[in-house]
Amino acid sequence: MQRKEFLKLTALGLASLPFYSFTKNNEDELHDVVIVGAGLSGLTAARRLTKANKKILVLEAQDRVGGRTWSQPIGENDFMDVGGQWIGKGHDSMYRLVAEAGLKTFPTYTNGKSILRKNSENKIYSGDTPPLGLFALLATQKAMNRLDNASSALSLESPWQAPNAIPLDNISIGSWIDETITNKNARTLIKRMAEGELCQSVENVSALQAFAAANATGSFKQAEKVEDGALRDRILGGAQGVSHFLHRQLKDVVKLNCPVSFVKQLEHYLLIGNESFSVRAKKVIITAPLPVVKRIHFTPALPKEKQILIDSMEMGTVIKCHAVYAKPFWRAQGLNGSGTCLDEVVELTVDNSVPSSEKGIITSLIHVDRAKNLLKLSDQERKQVLLNAYADLFGEQALHPLLYHDYSFTNNPWIGGAYSGFFKKGIFSRYGEHIAKPYGNIHWAGTETSSLFKGFMEGAVLSGERVAMELLAS
Repeated sequence: MQRKEFLKLTALGLASLPFYSFTKNNEDELHDVVIVGAGLSGLTAARRLTKANKKILVLEAQDRVGGRTWSQPIGENDFMDVGGQWIGKGHDSMYRLVAEAGLKTFPTYTNGKSILRKNSENKIYSGDTPPLGLFALLATQKAMNRLDNASSALSLESPWQAPNAIPLDNISIGSWIDETITNKNARTLIKRMAEGELCQSVENVSALQAFAAANATGSFKQAEKVEDGALRDRILGGAQGVSHFLHRQLKDVVKLNCPVSFVKQLEHYLLIGNESFSVRAKKVIITAPLPVVKRIHFTPALPKEKQILIDSMEMGTVIKCHAVYAKPFWRAQGLNGSGTCLDEVVELTVDNSVPSSEKGIITSLIHVDRAKNLLKLSDQERKQVLLNAYADLFGEQALHPLLYHDYSFTNNPWIGGAYSGFFKKGIFSRYGEHIAKPYGNIHWAGTETSSLFKGFMEGAVLSGERVAMELLAS
């Protein structure tokens, strides 16, 4: 299957979904809660509130559920996760949902040797320690320990209250790395790792936010680990299967193709909708990323503190690239598909093959400025850049996939980027307490509002559970 066939099938599938039309009766109904967004946070909150016998309506702007999870079948036994895909240590809510949905997980493939590419040269190694040289490895380990120590010193619930929060929020994590690491190779590796987690330039994210994000994941090391780490497992059939499971349980309370452009707080209820429809509710939950919330007009206006947060958050930039081959040919070379490149456009690769299939899949994640530059290219130009990079790692066979596909949520107007969003320097320490704070009858969820596993599927689920309990207690 070629890319154009994949896109054609995807478009046909999306086009076949129904467009929901509201009737006068729909608009006159008073709902207990209207939820804006049918990603994992919105669907989780909807299920919890429905079980509590609340009258719920979920409005989703897109023609699918799942938010930043999006899985596509490619053939009989294969699939690709266009969006989020990993669950791992500490992701207890996601593992419970996977089991409840009757889905299965499988481990990220790690059998074999990895590649470190630097200065156009491949170095093959075993285990988790790349061959950077003794001094660089010692410097890297020391820096990671210092980063994790600084992270663990913060409160999970209120990192902005740390005694040194303001100075940490006014310097970039890039500046902190420059001041902390003297070894050039170690500094380059740590910055690439940090940008891979933050999906933003290390010069644009404050040290406070970077430390808080690492602490929310367990540690900086934890976020990067496969075995016994955050990248341990994948979900057979695709991570979006969890959202499909929740959607089936909620039946007809989820309405697709329903973007929200206004929320009006009236005397006795809220009015939520756009120029084509409006619905009434006692409460509303907003789960969209804050940059997307800019599209919604609130009456009365939100408090200054919340509006500053909305205006100052920037979503991360990442491209996820998949190349599907007739077989995982790199395994015959004793390789596990894992590649780390210190000075090239492809930062890392993983073997994303499905255990029940004979095909092989190499997936790479490209972040920040490298991703922004690639998005300026045509589809064909971008494909050639990526396949050339794969060939540098795995040989000429990598130039000839059965299918190549890449996608960036940056181009999705209802999401705006991935994995998560971060605020401009100096904002988090001043206004962080308002991230999840309700205003009147408006409540907030989404992975950005979670104190644990922000940017992961687990964070989205936890935020949905938290906001549902918040409403039930109010």
